[in-house]
Amino acid sequence: MDHSFEFILNHPVLSVALFIFIYLIISFEIKNLTKKYKSITCNDLVTKINENDIVVLDTREKAEYKKGHISNAILHDSSSSKNLDFNEVVIYDKDEISSVSSAEKISKNNSIKVLYLEGGIQSWTDNNFPLVEGK
Repeated sequence: MDHSFEFILNHPVLSVALFIFIYLIISFEIKNLTKKYKSITCNDLVTKINENDIVVLDTREKAEYKKGHISNAILHDSSSSKNLDFNEVVIYDKDEISSVSSAEKISKNNSIKVLYLEGGIQSWTDNNFPLVEGK
């Protein structure tokens, strides 16, 4: 303990940086544990789709949706404040960042279980899963 106190006195900038770093890690972990939405992998999504156990929402633009989307996915505007009448939904967008953003918006506006597709539609196509065109 003596060495820690001596280090803090001799290296105030490093000590402050260390405490800030520890604070950021703890706050990040707390945020992850308390967020209302979770991730789902492509394989887990396929299982849920095959069991007809999930509603899939595509939050991309309509033109992108028409070019190709996951089978039975419903086009949904994530900024819409209308309540969803489902127990559980999977959200996906063009990539992981957009999918997380859409999941966050939808989970704020609804009291349902929200999952997002890890990697978004990009991950889906990278794993050679099929897309459906049209609608």
